[in-house]
Amino acid sequence: MRRPITTVALPLLMLCGQVHAELTQQLRWDIALSDGEQRLQKSRLTYQPQWQTQAGTTRFTLIPRLALEPAGDVQGYVSGAGQGAEQRPASYPRGDINLNGPLWWHAAARAELAEAYADSDVNVLGQQWSLRSGKQQVAWGQADGFRVLDIINPQDLREFNLPDAEDYRIPLWMLNAQLTLNNDQSLQLLLIPDLTFNEQANADSPFAITSPELAPQSGQSPLPLPLPINVQPVKRPAQNNPEVALRWSAFINGWDLSASYFSFYHDNAVIVRRLNINNNQPTSINVQAQYRRAQLLGVSGSNAFGSWVLRFEAAHISRSFFLRNDLTHDGIQQSPEWQQVTGLDYQGISNTLLSYQFYLSHINTYDPAVIRARNNIRHTLMLKHNLLNDTLELRFFTLLNRDYNDGQNRAQITWQVNDQWSLWGGADHFFGNRAGPFGQFSDASRLVLGCEYSF
Repeated sequence: MRRPITTVALPLLMLCGQVHAELTQQLRWDIALSDGEQRLQKSRLTYQPQWQTQAGTTRFTLIPRLALEPAGDVQGYVSGAGQGAEQRPASYPRGDINLNGPLWWHAAARAELAEAYADSDVNVLGQQWSLRSGKQQVAWGQADGFRVLDIINPQDLREFNLPDAEDYRIPLWMLNAQLTLNNDQSLQLLLIPDLTFNEQANADSPFAITSPELAPQSGQSPLPLPLPINVQPVKRPAQNNPEVALRWSAFINGWDLSASYFSFYHDNAVIVRRLNINNNQPTSINVQAQYRRAQLLGVSGSNAFGSWVLRFEAAHISRSFFLRNDLTHDGIQQSPEWQQVTGLDYQGISNTLLSYQFYLSHINTYDPAVIRARNNIRHTLMLKHNLLNDTLELRFFTLLNRDYNDGQNRAQITWQVNDQWSLWGGADHFFGNRAGPFGQFSDASRLVLGCEYSF
């Protein structure tokens, strides 16, 4: 389905009609080298201007983005039919109901509307609501690197979880309404008609999903003979089923607290495998990716105790979907899921932050045929130290996934040269069992370099 012209043109016309617009611009260059084969994993030049202007009491923000990627393994495009053929990101197929996707794309370039929204105040039944309408990001939760409550926006997974959160979140077209209440309380209401889902890495990318927990494997079926596989078109949600979210926040006795509700579609498709039987004999397997709906109830909180900060978030998901090692129930185990993260931060050392997190995911209705363990436990440790009047930052992050004893180590040094220039370099290393969700990327470990110029 073609997106309406007004989706893009209206914000542009609004901004172009204003004389006193504020313009800031960023030019960024990222390079990643595979540390195994010493090949170029990524070379991306990104230009991102931001316009802001005021019309009466309404403030408009427009952030387009142009990314040039002439080489590398993480572009994330589906090959065209021939030279000069259109190349479309796999996450934005023809006929999809989303309002999202690049404005223009090619094998080595992509132009998109990163964000475009209007901020205004509206009086509804005597209550003053703050409205942000348009394409935007919404961040929930207290966790660093875990998506327990921070699931409003889908993810760009072409580089798995390596980009910063604001870079891997895919902004959505939505209505974001907030109401300030008495006693440091507030309500937030989200209405999201834009059903864009995660953008996955290509099958030939170093970040292609291969873990048997997450992707069905050839030969995984327990049937005695291999059967033909019939891949069916992706089953996407109907257009009249928007996502809806509600969040209450408050500051009570030193605690930042929140309670959340989210009616949503899982951003990763459920891979359904159905066995075809003829004359009591299996003949083939139909495979179809389907997007399924669920409900989330969540809470979060944080409080400071001297040099320590305790934070937590927890969520109950009404329906999660896990791959089985057989074709019972279409090869999927459906179950409620409980997720929680507890974090403890220490800032008692000058210019230093030490942070530990404990993550637990529990499958309520479990079966031994489920490939994932019933309880998934992960630990993270992050150390950040600032030097030279906060112009030099050293950061180290490690994650251990106990299911497979796999994980990742990340180290980075960032130098803020002046108000316009910043430089950085580092390494991203995956380790452990290659069947694990992190160990599967052992060949994607890399060295990274980058610079950014703001003007």
